[in-house]
Amino acid sequence: MRANLPPGPLLCLLLAAALAAGAGCAGTAPGTRSADDSADLREKLEAMGRDQQAYADRGEDLAERLQRAEESLAALHERVAALEGSGVSGAGSSAAPHPPASPVARTGADPTFDAAASYASARDQHRERRFDEAVAAFSEILERAPDSDLADNARYWIGEARYLQRRFRQALAEFTKVLAYPYTEKADDAQLMIARSYLALGESDQAMAAFRKLLQNYPGSEYVDEAREELRQLEGP
Repeated sequence: MRANLPPGPLLCLLLAAALAAGAGCAGTAPGTRSADDSADLREKLEAMGRDQQAYADRGEDLAERLQRAEESLAALHERVAALEGSGVSGAGSSAAPHPPASPVARTGADPTFDAAASYASARDQHRERRFDEAVAAFSEILERAPDSDLADNARYWIGEARYLQRRFRQALAEFTKVLAYPYTEKADDAQLMIARSYLALGESDQAMAAFRKLLQNYPGSEYVDEAREELRQLEGP
């Protein structure tokens, strides 16, 4: 799920910005372009770069999400057909299902907060293994932009940071919260890391159950082969 987004849109934006800047100073002699114009252009280019990086992690999983939705719909159709064939009615279950509980208190978004820029910065800190700084930045996203479409990813990367710090119990709690989001492409990632967190804690029975859950709930996941192999080693001959 780590495919990069096509560079076309960003490249077009960069070229457009550059051309616009060039057009603005076409009537001036070389060397007379103001420092303010140059700084403004640089700031715009950096902002576009931050936005591209922030949303790259999400765009790479859109195809997988669509596939899962199609598989779920097909399974639902099969179940409805089976129920109709057996004469079983769903009328006994009249209560509307409750939506999944949110893992984050909805305190309201801060309109002045740039979640995309904060997310990009936090990802850089995570890559540089500055885990406590990354956790603080991801946590700020959850606090100030809880409804952002980056919130579930932020929660996942907090779990990854804690896992890499060998704080496995904390990591387990964060990965579990990812599954509470009603729509997230990080569900199978989180389920895999739940299993590995249990394994790192020496709780092999829970780890095996978590691997089985991944195989059952996410049959189209890219982690199926890894989960099956780790489960086989745990179960033994």
